[in-house]
Amino acid sequence: MFAKPKKHYQYFSATPGSDINANKRFQIKLDFLGLSSIRRASVQGLRELYDVHHNEILDGFYEHLISFPEFREIIENHSSVERLKISFDKHFRSLFEDQLDLQYIFNRRKIAHTHAKLGVLPDWMISAYTLINQIIIPLILEKYSRDRKKMMDVLLAYETLVSIDQQLIVETYIEIQAGSIVNGLGEIIAFNTQLDQIKKLIQFQEMQKKDVISANSSMEQLDASIEEVSSSIVDVSNDTQSSLEELSKGIQLLRNVNELLRTTDHGQESVRENVSELENRVNNVTKLVEFIQGIAEQTNLLALNASIEAARAGAAGKGFAVVAEEVRKLADNTKSSVQSIHGDIQELLEITKNISILTKQSAEDLHKGVTETSNITTALSTLNDTLQHQGSSIEEIATATQQQAAAANDITVRNRNIAEHAIKSKGISNDTGEAIYTLSKMIDDYRTKTISKNFIISQEDIVALTITDHLLWRWHIYNLLLGFEQMTVDDVKSHRESRLGEWYYGQGKELLGNEPIFKELEQPHARVHEVARQAVQAYNDGNYELAEEYLVEVEKSSKIVIDKLTKLREIIIASKEPYMY
Repeated sequence: MFAKPKKHYQYFSATPGSDINANKRFQIKLDFLGLSSIRRASVQGLRELYDVHHNEILDGFYEHLISFPEFREIIENHSSVERLKISFDKHFRSLFEDQLDLQYIFNRRKIAHTHAKLGVLPDWMISAYTLINQIIIPLILEKYSRDRKKMMDVLLAYETLVSIDQQLIVETYIEIQAGSIVNGLGEIIAFNTQLDQIKKLIQFQEMQKKDVISANSSMEQLDASIEEVSSSIVDVSNDTQSSLEELSKGIQLLRNVNELLRTTDHGQESVRENVSELENRVNNVTKLVEFIQGIAEQTNLLALNASIEAARAGAAGKGFAVVAEEVRKLADNTKSSVQSIHGDIQELLEITKNISILTKQSAEDLHKGVTETSNITTALSTLNDTLQHQGSSIEEIATATQQQAAAANDITVRNRNIAEHAIKSKGISNDTGEAIYTLSKMIDDYRTKTISKNFIISQEDIVALTITDHLLWRWHIYNLLLGFEQMTVDDVKSHRESRLGEWYYGQGKELLGNEPIFKELEQPHARVHEVARQAVQAYNDGNYELAEEYLVEVEKSSKIVIDKLTKLREIIIASKEPYMY
């Protein structure tokens, strides 16, 4: 008779799912692994096994660990084997004793965070669990070797708990890496979205290009004017030099005339003196004539007296009377002649006086003329010296103007080059702005299509992703206005279809639905999408000014959304803190 075949052992089919209540994400793991409260209790017997062998387990584990230089260095730099044994002992006992609640989860997450900070990678953490299993499993097999079913229950339940530990640690590592990448890329995108200077730079360079071209045109005109002025100044300089030479000759002739006048002045002084002497002599002659006239009158009187005496003498006096008469006649003739001479001399004296007056006036005028001519000569000489100096200055100015003309021509050439560079610079600015935006889009594509779909992301990092999304909304419209982006109204989805919308009406509502800030988020979020659509429509209609106004409104509403999301992220992080410390 044949023996009845043994029934195969089935672990997970006996009680599908899990009767242990936990948070949603952890509940899925428990249900999938089929860890029930009964099976959870089955490993509590391991506590006695661990109590007996814990020194052996801990010593063997850390003795193996420190045999690797990299681990020994980490332990020596950040802790000690004895301290780590205490922490490990506490953690291992929690496998058998602790409730599978949030604190249980966060204790494992804390371990992952601590080791991640020390640079211990997740593969080494998994290897560490494998090493522990190599120590524990033989002890389990040895203890329950007589009860195969009990051994399998305990062994698989233990392995399930260890697997949950590993999953939680690996998930935490993934969250840490995802958070680092998400937030790092978010910071890069946030930085890029703040590069508003590109638009201002492009506008500035457009203005600069126009100004440079205008300046170049003005400089060309100025260059021509300077050339003309330079030529005129050279002509003026040449004419001035010729005039100054003629002036010098004229001043020399004037000096000669002045010397001649001085000589004439001296001669006139001699004439004046001679005239004065002549006047004196005439005056003397007048006196002589008057004296002769007096003698004639006395002679006439004597002749008259003689005639009277001759008459008295009678015949004896006739001869004397004749003589007396002749004397009287002679005296009368003399008197008449003297009177005539006196008249002539008076006229001569009058003429002499007039000559003297005229000569004196002429001498004074001539002397005054000599003085004035001398002063004029001195003044003209001084002016000539000044003009000669100015003539030299005009020559220097002419030379400097020619140099300025050459410099202006050089500036014109340089301005022409600057104008060409300004045009190229504007093109480079456009290319730079477009490259920055393209880089932002590449980073965003990687962030949204790769990281957020292939990483386990914490709630706070999901919120961080939505914050970056709303930085990008304004960035997309901004670059649309620059011509770097092509968008239609259909590209702007409704706020419910966005990442934030899916989170807001899903997990976000479950976690934070009662928070006032959460409720305040809906309206500005919807407003961002509404105004973004209006901005795109206005731009595509060619109404760029209105599109600019909508851009300002998008930025304003996005800031409100980002502010509230930032506060919600802080609330999420704060809710985890009690479990982490």
